[in-house]
Amino acid sequence: MKRFSRSSLTTMAVCLLFIPALLKAQPRPAHRKKVGVVLSGGGAKGMAHIGVLKVIEKAGIPIDYVVGTSMGSIIGGLYSIGYSPEQLDSMVRRQDWTFLLSDKIPRSEQNLSERDASQKYVFSIPFGKGVKAEVFGGLIRGQNLANLFSELTIGYHDSINFNKLPIPFACVSENIVNGNEVNFHEGVLATAMRASMAIPGVFTPVRLDSMVLVDGGVVNNYPVNVARAMGADLIIGVDVQSELKPAGELNSAGAILGQLVNLMGQDLYKKNLKETTTYIKVNVEGYSAASFTPSAIDTLIMRGEEAAMAQDSALMALKSQLGLDSTYMPQPIPSYPYSPERKVYVKEITFDGLDEKDKKWLLKRCDLKENSEISIRRIEEATAILSANLGYSGATYNLPEAPGGGYNLNYTLSKKYENKLNVGIRFDSEEIASLLINVTSNFKGKLPSTLSLTGRLGKRYTAGINYAWEPAPLKRVGLSYLFQYNDVNFYHYGDRTHNSTFRYHQAEFAFSDVWYKNVRFGIGLRYEYYDYDKFLYQEGSTTQQYSTDNEHFFSYFAQMEYETFDKAYFPSRGISARASYSLYTDNFTQYNDHAPFSAIKGYCEGVMRLTNRFSILPSVYGRFLIGKEIPYSKLNAMGGDVPSRFLQQQLPFVGINNVELMDNSLLIGTIKFRQRMGSVHYVTLTGNYALSSHKVSGLLKEKTMFGCGVGYGLDSIFGPLEASINYANHADKVSMYVNLGFKF
Repeated sequence: MKRFSRSSLTTMAVCLLFIPALLKAQPRPAHRKKVGVVLSGGGAKGMAHIGVLKVIEKAGIPIDYVVGTSMGSIIGGLYSIGYSPEQLDSMVRRQDWTFLLSDKIPRSEQNLSERDASQKYVFSIPFGKGVKAEVFGGLIRGQNLANLFSELTIGYHDSINFNKLPIPFACVSENIVNGNEVNFHEGVLATAMRASMAIPGVFTPVRLDSMVLVDGGVVNNYPVNVARAMGADLIIGVDVQSELKPAGELNSAGAILGQLVNLMGQDLYKKNLKETTTYIKVNVEGYSAASFTPSAIDTLIMRGEEAAMAQDSALMALKSQLGLDSTYMPQPIPSYPYSPERKVYVKEITFDGLDEKDKKWLLKRCDLKENSEISIRRIEEATAILSANLGYSGATYNLPEAPGGGYNLNYTLSKKYENKLNVGIRFDSEEIASLLINVTSNFKGKLPSTLSLTGRLGKRYTAGINYAWEPAPLKRVGLSYLFQYNDVNFYHYGDRTHNSTFRYHQAEFAFSDVWYKNVRFGIGLRYEYYDYDKFLYQEGSTTQQYSTDNEHFFSYFAQMEYETFDKAYFPSRGISARASYSLYTDNFTQYNDHAPFSAIKGYCEGVMRLTNRFSILPSVYGRFLIGKEIPYSKLNAMGGDVPSRFLQQQLPFVGINNVELMDNSLLIGTIKFRQRMGSVHYVTLTGNYALSSHKVSGLLKEKTMFGCGVGYGLDSIFGPLEASINYANHADKVSMYVNLGFKF
């Protein structure tokens, strides 16, 4: 073992005494410069930001600030709280953007009355003194987007300082009261994101304090200066804006509006470009702010990656400016724990403006319980229930943290508009064009009531009035009157036999109740009067000639309906069924001085989904008349693509586009084979078989009919567009049928 001399130990001691001084004398390493990422606005084109963020992360560049406008604020805001680019990629792909960019309520949460309205009317407009000005601030209130932002940012629903987020964040909006730019550095994160993307005229503005806030792209669509003001030394700017268009391409309202927005911010945009360290310009040619289709999203994310990788050398140079080795990887921030099945502990639930008894009923109806764990999915489902079924036009929520831990669930409810105009439009090869107009007024009070006026214009025109009381939610007691003018051509084996014109009057007193959203039951008393004008028979027709006087009926009826289709048209899952029974008299007890006759009518249709795109839809329709002396006005009829196409008792049959009168017992079986092409295109092969006889026991012995067809369908926002070529052996003719619009 080596021993140290006293002199050497003394020398070592002296050196140790001077080590702190020597260390202090060496210069400290300079603080690393701060990096800000700026994400421009651009609507759907902003999906490219996700691809860029993937590349920046792989390059190992630390991000100290994120600033965004419009879609850039959404991607940037979520990234700043811990969503990884991979999470964002998955999230935007699984969204139903058609639903999100609307105020629609999920069909699964609508009751049957709401579903009836949603599959008849193209648009609804509130009117009257009770309508607030902000209703008309945009075509879309943005409720579905607001609730998505709430769902994605749980844990950040309190008013907070955005500089304290895992990555400091800011976003840009404009106050249209004075035209000032508003930069959000604090507040409720979801509200700031919603305000930043409120495209003027499309989404209603966000009203905050005395401000009316719209999309920040109008004033600062590439906010580099905001990131600089926050402390960023180096800027990575991601630009997804379209280039200014030449005169020849400014030929649509969307192109002109986009050009105006770009021109309004040109001076600031050019200034911000000069302040950008690394500029990433994404090629968005061929896409617009509304390109939210799955293929467009996929392409835009890929183009974002390509644009960022093309700037690889610039990114490495920026990393060098930071004094970081090329292999350096920053410590990742904690990932945001998003899951629809995630549960949160809810201490208190409030519904703004409601008294305690209403609150208890709403909690039960929405299946919510205070001081319990509730999943995010359950909260979303309850939000839809409030909007769809319980007298509110909209519902949003937030989950601020509760004192001592957990959350408080706060619902903001919007009362349904007292007056609303509903409009439906339809075109088809049989009736050419028809228009449905409805005005509905809701009256508040101890016993809420509704007055509805409906008119239909076209080959068949209709006028109706309905007044209903609601003794309890979803329970209705109503009085109604309906007038129809009918001009109907009747056929036999494909040849026209006669034409009948008549006026139909109906008065009804009924009670209905909706059970568990999907079931509706009704009973009532109905009065009907047929006022026949004339019968015109085809020359040479050898079929039976009908001679009937004006006639009236008093009938008692009961009906039941069950429906779980995920879509009104082109469903991919669910069942739809309806059954009704009517007992007809002319004096409340008899018909023509003998026992009354009755009618049993029903149908059932289901969907067997074999693959994600291919489904089989079997169905059965039937109507059976029981009794003697069945009047002409109640005879069974068949033809058309939907029940009650021209007559209330008419059953659909592919291959017959008009009306054929049938015997007292009529049974139709149908099967459809449907293939989805793309997201909204469908090809359908249909076959149906009908049995008709005077008595049920003779169905297998008498008339049989076969029909088939092949058609194309498009599920558009204006209703289904369908074109089909059909054949029926009963008519022995090939026919074509085209329609656009909801069926009414």
